[in-house]
Amino acid sequence: MRKVLTILLPLLVVLTACGGPTTDNLTGRDAGNSAGAGEIFDSVTVSGGSDDEAPTVEFEAPIDTSEAAARTVAEGDGDEIEAGQQIGVKLVALNAEDGSVLGETYSQGEPQVLPLDDTFKQEFPELFEVLIGSKVGAQVAFSSPAPEAAEGAAETPEQILVLKVLSAEQPPPEPEVLSPEDVQTLDDEGRLPTFTFTEDGAPEVSIPDSEPSDDLVVKVLKEGTGEVITEADTIKANYSGWRWEDGEQFDSSFERGEASEFPLTGVIEGWTKGLSGQKVGSQVLLVIPAPWAYGDPAQQGRPSGTLVFFVEITEKVDPAQ
Repeated sequence: MRKVLTILLPLLVVLTACGGPTTDNLTGRDAGNSAGAGEIFDSVTVSGGSDDEAPTVEFEAPIDTSEAAARTVAEGDGDEIEAGQQIGVKLVALNAEDGSVLGETYSQGEPQVLPLDDTFKQEFPELFEVLIGSKVGAQVAFSSPAPEAAEGAAETPEQILVLKVLSAEQPPPEPEVLSPEDVQTLDDEGRLPTFTFTEDGAPEVSIPDSEPSDDLVVKVLKEGTGEVITEADTIKANYSGWRWEDGEQFDSSFERGEASEFPLTGVIEGWTKGLSGQKVGSQVLLVIPAPWAYGDPAQQGRPSGTLVFFVEITEKVDPAQ
C-alpha cells in the first residue's frame, strides 16, 4: 500500500488556497538543477513564505506540462540531499493554465515524507534527478502530464507543484517480524495490548503505558482450524484498529456489522506479513510499526504511528467466486 505513487500523488489534491508575503525573488532561470523539460520553469518566481506558511509562486501562464519536468527554483542552504534518504516536504499546487493556487500542504502540520529510493527514481526520474544534490531548504518545481480522467469524471487540471524540502535523513532500519520468543517476553513483561469484548463480541483494547516495539508483533490469541492463509490470498476478516499513542480507535468492521473482504496484496505491509501463515478462524493481535502501517507522519487521512489491530480471519475467499 505504500507505493510511491500513493505517497506523492495525493499531494496533488486540492485542499486549501494559499498565499504569502513578497520578499526578494529568485527566478527559475537563475536557480539550480533541472531535468526533463526544465526550461518551462524559466519564468517561475518564488517569494516569501516559511516552513509553516506557503510562499507566493508566480509565472508567465500558461506553462506547457505535456512533458515531465523538474527544476530547482530556489536554492537551499542546508545539508546536501543524497539518494536513499527520506525527505520531508511541503508544497504548493498551481494551475498551469492560469497560475491560480489549487492547494497547499503548509497548513496541514507535519511535512509529507518521501523516500528517495529506487522506486521513487523509477516513478519520478526528473524529480529524483533534481532533488539529489540539492540542499535542504531548496524549492523544486515539478510537473508531469495529467492522467486521463476516468469516464464520467471531471478532468484534472494541468498542475505545477513547488515542493520545499524541509529535512533529509537516512530512513530508520526496516522493521522485522518479531520472533515468537520475543513476543512472549513482551507479553510476560506486560508490554502488549490486551482485549476485552462487549456483549456483541466487539473488542475493546487496553494499551500499556510503554514504548511499542520497533518490529512487527504477531500474537495468536486463538488458533483457527481452517486453511492456512498465504500472501496471495483474499480473505474476509472482522477487525478493529487503534493508535498506540492515544488508544483512539480509527476503524472497525464490528461497527459496520459485517466482515470486510480484501486481498493480502492490497493492504498495509503489517497486515500482509502478520496474517500470512495464519489459519482461517484465528484471532490475532497485530502491533504494526509505522513503516509497515501508514507512516509517521501518515498519508493524508490515515492514522499515524504504531497501530494495534485485533483481527479475526473468518474466510478464505475462493478466487473463482
